[in-house]
Amino acid sequence: MNDIYCTYFDHNYLSRAVLMIESLRRFDARSPIYVLALSELCGEILQDLSLPNVKVIPLATLEESYPELGALKQERTLIEYYFTLSPFLPHYLFEHTRADRITYIDGDLYFYTSPQPVIDGFGDASVAITPHRFSYQYRNHLVYGRFNVAWITYRRCAEGLTCLNTYKAECTEWCFDRVEDGRFGDQKYLDAWPDRYPSLKIIEHKGFNLAIWNVSSYVIRPRNGVVMIDDDPLIFYHFASTQLLPDGSVRAPVLAGGGRSRAVLIEHVIAPYERRLQEERRRLADRFPALATARSDIRYPSKLVTAG
Repeated sequence: MNDIYCTYFDHNYLSRAVLMIESLRRFDARSPIYVLALSELCGEILQDLSLPNVKVIPLATLEESYPELGALKQERTLIEYYFTLSPFLPHYLFEHTRADRITYIDGDLYFYTSPQPVIDGFGDASVAITPHRFSYQYRNHLVYGRFNVAWITYRRCAEGLTCLNTYKAECTEWCFDRVEDGRFGDQKYLDAWPDRYPSLKIIEHKGFNLAIWNVSSYVIRPRNGVVMIDDDPLIFYHFASTQLLPDGSVRAPVLAGGGRSRAVLIEHVIAPYERRLQEERRRLADRFPALATARSDIRYPSKLVTAG
């Protein structure tokens, strides 16, 4: 099956996204990754970096293809506008590529083992989504949605395209950083999908989208060089709410308590990522001085702040 990945980010997320891409490339050197560059500086740097099999789409190209985005950009905050784009990017790629399946992934993921065994389990699913699997401490976060948008796979089939087209229409109508009438940003729309789409796949693998909001539910231990989440290998961790501090340091959120599982998580997952991200941030800043003075108008949304 012809699979492609897609993601979007601006220059503020560049160091995190480069690490995400490089970590995925260790396990999948073949599948194209399409990046929607949300700022001109981001696009310019990505072109200069020439990451292997990464194809850059300027935001202006997407906006030219969907004229309705012009009005939405004026009435929404920058982060709300970014999340409005979640269905537009895969929709654009179905129109402009021959991909059989398109997977959207967030820029703040980091891959530790190959996702391919889980992907192979999708079979002929029209859509595949991952639940938050909120731990007890985060049970009240269900108001933000049962599912997380960090990974969404769509298949080029009637049901998959219907799902994507409906999602695009919903985000066009309403996509704001608040809980209102059973909606929240681009995320809570996914709650209705399992009932609407019979061939949808809910990804239950515990090592898929491990994050601060579910990590305390599991026993975490190393086994033969692999971090195990109960009996599942860690495939990717979602580093939501990781802070890039003014002094150049990096801080990923970690819950208090947790005993040996917490110690393993910090030693094998959190601390190595913080070091890599700090190094990548410094490397990019040294190579591209414009990053140091680039203005940031973004205010990160409730679904990241409250989740971390």
